[in-house]
Amino acid sequence: MLAPHLHNRPHRHVAASLLVGLTAPIRVQLAGHGLTAEAVWAAPDVEQALSSDGPVAVLHLDPDHRAWRALRLQGPGGEFSLAAHGEVAAALNALVAAPSAAGALALRAALEAGEPRPLDERIRAACLRLRLRRGDGEVGGAELAAAVGLSESRFRHLFREELGVNLKRFQLHLKCQRALTLWRDGMSLTDLALAAGFYDQPHLNRTLRAMFDTLPSRYARAFPVRVEHLDPA
Repeated sequence: MLAPHLHNRPHRHVAASLLVGLTAPIRVQLAGHGLTAEAVWAAPDVEQALSSDGPVAVLHLDPDHRAWRALRLQGPGGEFSLAAHGEVAAALNALVAAPSAAGALALRAALEAGEPRPLDERIRAACLRLRLRRGDGEVGGAELAAAVGLSESRFRHLFREELGVNLKRFQLHLKCQRALTLWRDGMSLTDLALAAGFYDQPHLNRTLRAMFDTLPSRYARAFPVRVEHLDPA
């Protein structure tokens, strides 16, 4: 997301975050500690709050995705050196100068270029199963565990250990992604919530507030919103 300014309250994304001040340092509360820097990263499920009066880029990187794991960052978060990630910085600058789907894909490619931290193959298989499940009910922990040959308790423990977030929150995160993918101009939030797998609109609203400290309507009021769908249908 590219925004002309952004101020939010403490919240926790399931995705890892890369927050970049485009013209000046940003202020970030990270796990209760203040940090001022050109760019800040936060690991999955770590509480954060961003304050920037100037333009900012916000990148959310899924914990099972190569774009996050290739950065090989360890710990809860901290200052991110753009100088040490020259290809990422160059792709981000190009995208800011001329926003486009092609530019976003180039940035993703730059993020994915490193050698990723290995992800347990059983957890990788479970994540893929969750991503492919659309419109036919939620996959339970027992079903996922059986599919990869683990007890449910061991599977849930390994899932949290590998991704930094528990299974339930990861599933809610995927529903939020699905909502963003399905959203089109003029679509009601009630229809969007049901199509994405939420119980109703309040369930969608509660989830978005907890994970992003906002609702889609807030962004729509604050500045023009354009969503680019980059992945194949």
